[in-house]
Amino acid sequence: MKKSIIVLAAIAVALLMASTVTAVPQVHSMPVMKIVNEVEQKKTFFEEKIEGFSEKIALDVEPKGIIDTIIAIIQFIIELIMELIQFIADLMQLGNLIMALIEAITALISMITQFIEWIMGILNPESFVSP
Repeated sequence: MKKSIIVLAAIAVALLMASTVTAVPQVHSMPVMKIVNEVEQKKTFFEEKIEGFSEKIALDVEPKGIIDTIIAIIQFIIELIMELIQFIADLMQLGNLIMALIEAITALISMITQFIEWIMGILNPESFVSP
């Protein structure tokens, strides 16, 4: 009876640890994954736009005159620059989010260190006596 209770307790602890390990990263990484997905969507949109513009320019070059071709190329360059600026802004948002995450992790490590020192002070009060 005692062995079966120990085995059941070990299985319960293992299941609890597995659920904790799988749940925490998913809950805390959702905002980051949203931004990453948005950046990937913008990247694919950007690539599709470039392909569409290059096909449009290739098709429109022959029947029109040189001025219309130059105007089409300038419009393409302006739209390309606007999309590139938007893409860079999205990457900067992702960078800011990563920096905030790093600062939060360092603060957590500092708090854990302070907590350990506090517990050590409670357990060993004579080692922290001032002279």
